[in-house]
Amino acid sequence: MSLYVAEQRPDAGESVLFLHSGNVAGWMWTDQAEALPGHHALVPDLPGFGRSAHEPWTDLASTADQVAEVVRERAHGGRAHVVGLSLGAIVGVALAARHPELVRSVFASGAILRGMRGIGRWAGLAQVPLWDRPAYWKFLARAYRMPADSVDLFVETGLGIDRESARRMVPEIYDGVPSALLDGLHRLDAPVLAIVGEKEPRTFRDALGEVTSRAPRAVARLAPGMHHVWSLEDPYLFHETLAHWLTTGQPSPALLPVGPRERSTPAAR
Repeated sequence: MSLYVAEQRPDAGESVLFLHSGNVAGWMWTDQAEALPGHHALVPDLPGFGRSAHEPWTDLASTADQVAEVVRERAHGGRAHVVGLSLGAIVGVALAARHPELVRSVFASGAILRGMRGIGRWAGLAQVPLWDRPAYWKFLARAYRMPADSVDLFVETGLGIDRESARRMVPEIYDGVPSALLDGLHRLDAPVLAIVGEKEPRTFRDALGEVTSRAPRAVARLAPGMHHVWSLEDPYLFHETLAHWLTTGQPSPALLPVGPRERSTPAAR
């Protein structure tokens, strides 16, 4: 079995790999991919999600390896720019660490690479048993300020997530990515932009150092006034930031700098 991959503009320029967050599937990137007419877009559904629900999530490293095969087989020149949000950002960082030769650049937003502790962890794990209830997904759709024309698809996707995959994936992500996996970023000779929303919890901002302390060409920025799912909160800002990155390899001036703590301090694990 293999991952389902949506594709746009196979005859366009350099390939961009879009990796979705943990409550949806690749369709979340449709508008952003369409807004980049000069690029070839590859948009997989990750294991356990969407049209890849038949493909079980086993662990993060295996998922990164599966995504690497998509790049090898379908990206132009066997390399791609990697764009990820939330779970997708974690998978994208793992891909860059394990397969640096496949990566042109990384744009990773909201990656909780140190995992989740305390009440945040408890609340996240407690939600997994609710994933088979339509009311839960409708509530999330309102919380994410999702456009009305996307709500039905969001609910359908949520109800279709493979439950056993979710029970493996959520605790693994909340445990944090092992340092041994992240240390592969030292071999990455590609630019990396690690972003968190300015209004995200401190946990997300603290994790920036896991990337910037390892990847030689990594920088960290804040998305001004944004929460976690800012691709929905302000699609125009997200697009402008992403387009600037893909065009120049530099952070957009619209982003905010972060302090020295977030730039350089990995966790002691």
